[in-house]
Amino acid sequence: MVLNALLRPDEFFAERAPGLSLGRAAAVVFVVAVVSTAVVGAFGWTLSQRLTATTEIPNDERPPDWVCEDEADSEVEEMVQDGCDEPKQKTVVVGDLLWDAFSERLPLVFVGVLLAWPLYGVALHVGSALAGGSGSFTDTLAVAAWGMFPSALQAVVGFGLLYAALGGIDLAGSDPEMLASQIRSLTERAQGDTALLSLAGAVWQGYVWTFGLKRARDLSTGGAAFAGGGVAVVVFLLSLV
Repeated sequence: MVLNALLRPDEFFAERAPGLSLGRAAAVVFVVAVVSTAVVGAFGWTLSQRLTATTEIPNDERPPDWVCEDEADSEVEEMVQDGCDEPKQKTVVVGDLLWDAFSERLPLVFVGVLLAWPLYGVALHVGSALAGGSGSFTDTLAVAAWGMFPSALQAVVGFGLLYAALGGIDLAGSDPEMLASQIRSLTERAQGDTALLSLAGAVWQGYVWTFGLKRARDLSTGGAAFAGGGVAVVVFLLSLV
């Protein structure tokens, strides 16, 4: 079913529209959200494991200096000053800090994909209405969901490219300037690969959305391409920002 929707969308939607299953569409979006989140997490974890250098950061377990300046005259003050013998700075692995930052953002990736679904649906419905389309919003919403599937495949391929790029870069050094240079090199390489991959993903999305809208919104191929392709172009441009 999924392959038909991605590779033969005209045939797939012709057999099912109107009256597309919103439940199946929601399942597609859920899978896309899970895969996208897992890919971001996998990349963050892989990168963090390669960053073995250490750095000094403030020790959160030590009370502020103003608490530790005076001698304790009571049991209460002794309790407050508990931990003043801890060092002001502590040594941590850079990769651990990076993973903490990645892990905090993973829920945002998951929720972001879920929130993108109705936004795509609205954009496709408005665009197809301008092209003279007719039909229910739920069908448009289902089309929007199926067209999001290429983004999950795009994320997996993107992770593969970034993982391959990591193989040629040594991130185990302790020199901050060298690490910054290595990260900058990885970022520049990734930007070029990501742009091409995003373009391929946008073309694939536009392809699915075009024939989905053609069948679900009773449009000509040209009118559906105007709506579906237009939204795909906007999504691509936003991915470059």
